[in-house]
Amino acid sequence: MRFPICITAFAAITSLNIAPAGAATEAADSSASECCVSLESALPGKTFSSTNQAQQYQRAVLNYFSVQDRLSPSCFVLPTSTKDVSKIVGLLSKQSCEFAIKSGGHGLPVGASNIDEGVTIDLGRMKDVTLSADKTTAAVQAGAKWGDVYSTLDAQGYAIPGGRAASVGVGGLTTGGGNSFFSARYGFVCDNVKNFEVVLGNGTVVQANNQTNADLFTALKGSSNNLGIVTRFDFVAFKQGNLWGGTATYDGTRARKHIEAFVKFTNDLVKYPESSLILVWSYIKAIDAITFTNLYEYTGDVEGLSASQYPSPAFDVFAPTSAVGAPTSDTLRIANLSSLTKELESPPELSNLYASITFSNNLTVINGVADIIKEELDEYKKQDFFVYISFQIQPLPRVFIDRGLERGPNVLGLDRNHDNNVFFLFDLAWNGTQYDDKNRQVARKLIGRLQKYTKSMGALKEFQYLNYAFRDLDPIGSYGPDNIKKIKDASAKYDPLGVFQKLVPGGFKLAEAGEKAPLPESV
Repeated sequence: MRFPICITAFAAITSLNIAPAGAATEAADSSASECCVSLESALPGKTFSSTNQAQQYQRAVLNYFSVQDRLSPSCFVLPTSTKDVSKIVGLLSKQSCEFAIKSGGHGLPVGASNIDEGVTIDLGRMKDVTLSADKTTAAVQAGAKWGDVYSTLDAQGYAIPGGRAASVGVGGLTTGGGNSFFSARYGFVCDNVKNFEVVLGNGTVVQANNQTNADLFTALKGSSNNLGIVTRFDFVAFKQGNLWGGTATYDGTRARKHIEAFVKFTNDLVKYPESSLILVWSYIKAIDAITFTNLYEYTGDVEGLSASQYPSPAFDVFAPTSAVGAPTSDTLRIANLSSLTKELESPPELSNLYASITFSNNLTVINGVADIIKEELDEYKKQDFFVYISFQIQPLPRVFIDRGLERGPNVLGLDRNHDNNVFFLFDLAWNGTQYDDKNRQVARKLIGRLQKYTKSMGALKEFQYLNYAFRDLDPIGSYGPDNIKKIKDASAKYDPLGVFQKLVPGGFKLAEAGEKAPLPESV
């Protein structure tokens, strides 16, 4: 789908000095190898191909979370500054070269941050984290990973809301919305951005905040890679000491009691916003066993607290003396963000698939979801094409949305929901890539069944969290017509030639928003 330039949009473009780069109006036509030669000439020593600096190229290929994403671009280009990124995008636009943008390389689906043939812009050398002199702002380059951010800010006694696993990249998580340990206090990660530095489709560099390019500022909060390349995020910083948290593993005999406790915990977050929880049920093929693990974090004052003390009334429903019982093992401790987020990493060297839906925080509904999971898991266990399957439920109470809206609008569309809800995440991992299609069908079946069931219960929500979204679904379309229009208007104004629609094929594209059919299994 193409977006024509209206008169008012053209006037705005002129005022921004966004000069047309005519070649980008055509389909990508320059050979990728020609583009790589041009990049090497423009940025010597920063462009790697399989025939030019092959060792660096191979390291870049392997530096992805999922084995599926280890594609073979014609070259990687590794900028070290916004000026470099501007030069790269201007050149690729002019020559109509297809490209991908990588921040941390953790995002799914396949191709969201890499490309076969084409050019991959790897921002990994741009990872500076700087706390302002007045301690109110943390400037973070887009190639940083959250572990880089936390290690820098922990040492200064400050924090920003961010990823819950250290290896996740700042860029993808933030432009996809971003959930964090701090969501009940400060909203989503994107809500905590004060300013975006953005390279537009013709290489122009602009700032976007609530005073300058405010429409772009709002549209970047959830639109992923559709509008430009963010090279720097300026986040609201706040004082933060150690946290209480870690993992607690249970024998699973009281799974239904955990669900009851989860529902109450989620409803109580408005009263106890320093508390955070994820419930994880996993089946590990090699040991033929199901594990039940809860991830707890508390971001409030832990002065004088011991690891064995559950610090907030929100956690009373999970205390060892509660109906859920004591864990069989745990890693609960007083620690900083760096330590706690390193613990929550997924196993490496596997192919991965995420799929997610959102539904009401309702005990009957979640128990019904658990029944479907058990039925499907009984079937999966007979198969040999996966390493592990994980089912997660995470709170999405209204307080997350309210705290975010206090900091300004985004395009996620969650303000339509006035009740407390739940993120459900299905995480499937396997060796190699030969089972990709089979596992995709497994996900389609499960998500389709869950959509059908939760819809029948009046509990299914339209919103799909982009950072967890299944490739066959439409997360941007789930934001609602008003927000799709805001993103499309920003695209027409700031990327009038559609560089990030036509030349960046990976990820969830704006052109498809609202156009995908529902899964057949869901109707």
